[in-house]
Amino acid sequence: MTVHSLDTKLFISRALLALATTLLFLILGGSEARAQAEPTMTAQELVDGAVDQLQAAYSFKLSIAQTGAPYPLALSFDGVNLLPATLTGAEAQYVSPNALHISAWLQFFLPLALDIYSQDDRQWLSFPSGAPWILLPAFEDFDTNRLLAAGDGIEYVMENLQDARLVERDAPPDEDDDWQVRGRAAGAGVSGLLFGFIEPQDDVEISAFIEPEDGRFASLEITMLETLGDPQTEPSVWHIRFYDYDAPPDFEAPEA
Repeated sequence: MTVHSLDTKLFISRALLALATTLLFLILGGSEARAQAEPTMTAQELVDGAVDQLQAAYSFKLSIAQTGAPYPLALSFDGVNLLPATLTGAEAQYVSPNALHISAWLQFFLPLALDIYSQDDRQWLSFPSGAPWILLPAFEDFDTNRLLAAGDGIEYVMENLQDARLVERDAPPDEDDDWQVRGRAAGAGVSGLLFGFIEPQDDVEISAFIEPEDGRFASLEITMLETLGDPQTEPSVWHIRFYDYDAPPDFEAPEA
């Protein structure tokens, strides 16, 4: 055997060893990253912690949308039930302690855009959106306090979540993937999540998506189980996205 062939075999052996070491490092590193992406708390502890974060925030924004079968809003004004309406979308910002600004797009006979500002028990309406604010009698059962109130809203729903479980993924999660907790909730308690604008009677299925880096809610998906029976339509699902925690208000409050 020549010296040249020995050098070649030695080079190949070292190259294979280096390749094997690199692959082992990648495998171990990937396993560690996946392990870091898995929560160490139970599903119930995850949602309870996210509720605490939401209640402690100075402010946050919400994006609300409804997909699937149209779901009627429960709107009454000054004791009079309004015409049936559905929500096609809304953007909102909550500012502690009890201020809420909503830009909403509703469907009556025609699509309508309006703004609502609520401070404690007072409510202003800008209709169409961008028009001067008008102080109005309150929409019945519309209460900005309900979302974060102790024993109501999101706290009540999450504390009473039935069969709360962490949803396992088909593929190993990335570190940036949200954790997903799924469970079932009584429909009557869900009304407070949307400030009293809906009044579901049957149970709902809730998927809560939680950000791994800080334990805050990223979004909620609320499936109205009462709409599952119609094979001609998709079930009605409410999508609530939480973002821009602790950001300054980006709206001007009406003059008191």
